Amino acid sequence: MNMKHPPALPAILLLAALTALPATDTPASASGFKPTSELQKIEMSDYSPAEEIRLDIGKLIEADKVQPTSGISTDVVKEKCWLLRTPNGPPELRCPTSMLNWRTGAPDLTLDLGVEGNYDIYAEVHAVDGGGAKGATAKPEDPLPMAFTLELDDGSKREIVGAKGFPNYHFGLEVMACHAWNLTGRKIILRSVGKPVYLSGFRLVPTDKGFLTSEPANPSQSAGSPSDPRIRKVTRWVATDHVDIVKEEGKHFSFPGVALLKNGDLAVVYREGTIHNHEPTGKVSLSRSADGGRTWLPRVSALDRPNMDDRDPSIFQMSDGTVLLTSSDCISTSTDNAQSWSKPQLTPVFGPHGAVEDEDGHIVYGALKRTVQNELTRIEVHPLEVAVGRTVGSRPIRLLANAAYRSKDKGLSWDPAGIATYTAYMPGPMDYVWLDEPFICVVPEKFWIFTARVDLDGFARIIRSSDRGKTWDPIIKTPVWGYPQHLLRLRDGRLLMSYGYRRQPWGVRACLSSDNGKTWDINNEIVIRMDGGTADAQPAKVISKDLGYPVSVQLADGRIFTVYYFNSSGSNCFIAGTFWNLPKE
Repeated sequence: MNMKHPPALPAILLLAALTALPATDTPASASGFKPTSELQKIEMSDYSPAEEIRLDIGKLIEADKVQPTSGISTDVVKEKCWLLRTPNGPPELRCPTSMLNWRTGAPDLTLDLGVEGNYDIYAEVHAVDGGGAKGATAKPEDPLPMAFTLELDDGSKREIVGAKGFPNYHFGLEVMACHAWNLTGRKIILRSVGKPVYLSGFRLVPTDKGFLTSEPANPSQSAGSPSDPRIRKVTRWVATDHVDIVKEEGKHFSFPGVALLKNGDLAVVYREGTIHNHEPTGKVSLSRSADGGRTWLPRVSALDRPNMDDRDPSIFQMSDGTVLLTSSDCISTSTDNAQSWSKPQLTPVFGPHGAVEDEDGHIVYGALKRTVQNELTRIEVHPLEVAVGRTVGSRPIRLLANAAYRSKDKGLSWDPAGIATYTAYMPGPMDYVWLDEPFICVVPEKFWIFTARVDLDGFARIIRSSDRGKTWDPIIKTPVWGYPQHLLRLRDGRLLMSYGYRRQPWGVRACLSSDNGKTWDINNEIVIRMDGGTADAQPAKVISKDLGYPVSVQLADGRIFTVYYFNSSGSNCFIAGTFWNLPKE
């Protein structure tokens, strides 16, 4: 995928300085320890999580925080009143959660959220197509058939909030409605624009607890200093046993995959090019190790189609010995431990971490279905983009899906297994997908588990199915910050998530779950690398965040081998790996 440039995250940047807890007098690696597969426990500075606030519209109304109360009717339709639908309403109005609907002639509402400070405000809404809404002007072809405005009561800020579904599928979603609104001493006006309104609540994310570039609340405490109250110290496990797999001046190596083959070899595939972005000479190369990953044979070409940028490869060996190689839009197979490959076959979905095997020995590929509906809606282009000649007019929004497909004939044909969630794609200079680069992990006879990156806030999402993709549980927002993610089921039954850490200290991290992805042990996060990127004053061939995409395998002796792409101290991107043992209880 192209590099993403998400908006600043509402978190506090903590220093990368380390204080080693165990003393060591042996020769040290870059992280201060002698290289060993045993993890080291250190104290370090890290981001402090933002204190988010969830506000249910029904509870706000119940607490008289929404006025006038005479303009709201609960579970009963009344003329010229907003309708609050609840889980206890009559069958024809009942909603699983609180839902506020506009009715013709209903008054503006004043919301007292009861908070102080600057916040990003996310509105929890329902996307509809606009057809059949009595008294509403919205039509199915309307780009925002569900819409309303939010405005500060002093008139200093105003935003239109909208969403669009499609005729045979309406869905709930969260929309970033307002950025950095100062709510101190202010209330919010909710106003109809003559269209349907489906509002469940708000999520408020603080922005004034921001970054070390801003000043602390007490001017006597310098930003980033030990006295800065926004800094917290944490203890983390740190890996130190690193190996370079392929590194060459003038080459940009990225997006790796790794497999432990049945003959004992380790095979690593990756995209080989000269720049991060697309180029017609990009190809998939393969490096092989016959000694457990300590030395690597010269790379060979695995996939190189003419005038195509073959990228984002993955490699996986099935229980019958078939090796799968996925890349961009295709899959190839090998029956000789990745020495030769079949002709590439097109795939219905794409994900950088590729396909796996289901309980029946078939291929299951859970990834991004790139087009469900080509033009879900359109948005107007920002005037600044027009001014610099980037684009003109409006921009189409494409509907995509995190979908699972199954193949019983090694990729020659595919059958849909289920859609975990829909998402949207906004093309442009800063292209954006809400639930991007998904990967599916199969926990036999228990769960199929999707994970997906969300650049808007950086936290990993989990979506689980207990019936092989037919139905899916609600999306779980995890406390794990980093992307994109790879999931590995360990022999002890736990799940390992590995992910790029594209903020300071730049690197790669991992986290464990003991309940099939429902919760994650973030307090025992594993820092695989934290020495990436380039100092501001040092010349650099790539930007510091051009790293990550880790994939992990468990070796025969129980150790984990995590492969990723990396840059450090002004270097170009290269492929590296880290050996590490699971943390001891």
